[in-house]
Amino acid sequence: KTTTISALAGIFTVTNAHGYFQSPKGRVPGDSFKSACGEQAYSMMSSDINGNIQGLQTLTANQADYDPSQCHLWTCKGMKYADNTANIQTYTAGQEVPLYFQIVAPHSGVANVSVIDLKTDAGTLIGEPMVKWEEYAMTSTPMKAAWQNFTIKMPTDLGSKCADKGACAIQMHWNAASVDQTYQSCIDFTMAGSAS
Repeated sequence: KTTTISALAGIFTVTNAHGYFQSPKGRVPGDSFKSACGEQAYSMMSSDINGNIQGLQTLTANQADYDPSQCHLWTCKGMKYADNTANIQTYTAGQEVPLYFQIVAPHSGVANVSVIDLKTDAGTLIGEPMVKWEEYAMTSTPMKAAWQNFTIKMPTDLGSKCADKGACAIQMHWNAASVDQTYQSCIDFTMAGSAS
């Protein structure tokens, strides 16, 4: 049974490799992710971080070591803060931050980059998206550089909400509804209190 599952994980890895933050470095799987989301999810994401959430849901659905109350696949694709404490960025309110989100395979959809509240299981959005696209990674047009390399401006109205480590993350949320695939990638950060 393990061999079959591993083979399926390999199939998901090949067919669902689509995009992730490269700079600054997005969250990656570690022991906390493995404990919450299971060995198969960990193997799949360690092999190829770019896969979609629906693929992870299918893979983990019947795994005994998958704990949906702890995994939270719809927040940072389940990737855990505890596994990524070495990659916390420090920003200031209003700072312009260049990002590189690598698109490995385009799928037409919509996308946004937002600050999310990590104190909520659902990763609630805080404020308005810093950037959003009504048409993203469209397969009907040539790849646009601005879909992968873009600059965000950190919000100036968050007060001290993101002052503590583990309070907030920058999340890319790309929904390709036409193929029922959703991709997320998160960057952990702190930001000192700003005017609110």
